[in-house]
Amino acid sequence: MWSDTVRARYRESERTAKLMTLGQISLFKFEPGWFVARKLAKGSRLRLIIAAPNSIYWQKNYSSGGVVADERKENARTAHVVLHHDPDHQSTLDLPLVSSRQ
Repeated sequence: MWSDTVRARYRESERTAKLMTLGQISLFKFEPGWFVARKLAKGSRLRLIIAAPNSIYWQKNYSSGGVVADERKENARTAHVVLHHDPDHQSTLDLPLVSSRQ
């Protein structure tokens, strides 16, 4: 349907970096760019994928907290991506749905 990518250190501003704090829950807002419409059959399911990309199409991030362009494999740290979804930390996915009755 669509995809969006947010680098965690730029979650609040595209110009100002703010590193993540271990154990602190942070809000991430994703905005669809090009939204591709699909007609879904009744009973279809949607999948939300949240991941740390490791691709030749994205700048490698070794999660050291340093300048990403200067990081090397020796700086690498494991990043743990956690999606909180409980009564105190409700995550939502809002989709624009249009009925196409014929």
